[in-house]
Amino acid sequence: MQIYAMAIEKGGTGKSTLAVNLAAAFGQLRFRVLVIDLDAQGHSSYWLGVTPSTLHRDDSILGVINDRPSAECIRSTAEGVDLIPAHPSLSSLPIQLSSMPNGGLFVLQDVLGRPAVTNAYDIIIFDLAPARGLVLAAALAAATRCIAPVQPEELVIQALRSLNDSVAQAQRVNPRLRGISVVRNKYIQRSAGDVAYDQMLRNLYGPQLLKTTIPVRAALRDSAGLQQSVFRYNGGDTNEVRNLFLDMVEELVALDGIH
Repeated sequence: MQIYAMAIEKGGTGKSTLAVNLAAAFGQLRFRVLVIDLDAQGHSSYWLGVTPSTLHRDDSILGVINDRPSAECIRSTAEGVDLIPAHPSLSSLPIQLSSMPNGGLFVLQDVLGRPAVTNAYDIIIFDLAPARGLVLAAALAAATRCIAPVQPEELVIQALRSLNDSVAQAQRVNPRLRGISVVRNKYIQRSAGDVAYDQMLRNLYGPQLLKTTIPVRAALRDSAGLQQSVFRYNGGDTNEVRNLFLDMVEELVALDGIH
């Protein structure tokens, strides 16, 4: 089982876009996929057809963390992937984790170790809030790879440095965590400054950069509004974007030796 943590400590980089469409791409190739939404904003949940504010908190990932059987919180979706949804009360999860042994460091590892999860899925994708802290630490303690979506901006590059530090710390307790793969997402180079930042990314993180780049495309924006991945949505540039996400899956399959 491969466990991907979509994370960077900066908002607006398109983590949910990446999480939902990468999950759907894996699903297209017949992998069994579970998305776990760990962001109180619940964008992945909404995109996959669940409105978090309408849920009881025990029907979300919070219920699973509080020992509710995982199977009772897992929802099938129209995308052919399963979901454990978020809830607005996730904003208080760091406080809850702080009262647990080891700051809740292994709580998500324990969740994934339950038979309803570990025996049922090939791919787990965490969609995380743009914040450093105990939730990110717990996700990295369970993950096999961190995937960081970036744009050519100074604040994003600073956040990537911070995330590298978080991953290095997590690898002390999680030897299965292979490191970070950086994805240029919602990417458009408008100016000479953008080109310079892109070159900086190549210089600093070249070995970690995935070859696949996800550009700004109408299909991604419009499919979100319709609560569909690009694999269900039909628009003018849909095929291009679908192929890019399938290319990303191929990269990850090769990197992680997925069968």
